[in-house]
Amino acid sequence: MNISIMINYLFGEKIMDINEPINIQITTNISITKLVKTEEGLEGNFIFTANYTPAIANIIIKGIIKIIGEKNEIENISKEFNKKKILPSNIIQIIANTSFIEGVIIAKSLNIPPPIPLPIISQSSEEKKDTSYIA
Repeated sequence: MNISIMINYLFGEKIMDINEPINIQITTNISITKLVKTEEGLEGNFIFTANYTPAIANIIIKGIIKIIGEKNEIENISKEFNKKKILPSNIIQIIANTSFIEGVIIAKSLNIPPPIPLPIISQSSEEKKDTSYIA
């Protein structure tokens, strides 16, 4: 199966500046707004949103996904989408990966936290003395 994604809309808005450390929650969502059969396979539209709480920023990414594959695979994906309005997890993962990368670039440009959870590195009491690390 061949899956391609084309981004056709990027929106990022910084609503307010953060001057002090605060607890920020970021909610992300991917919606498939349309999926239709084409001669080659399937084509659909998606929307990725990242909403910040408190309302410091918003990110919206829209795009087109094209899925080309064997006829029975395409038929199964189409039937499942028409029945449950969901795509297989591997296709959603491809949309998410692309959207998160674009979202991180937008967040960096706006100087806001990225729309992905950052890893938290815990330190034992012995490690707290040395602040260097190797990645």
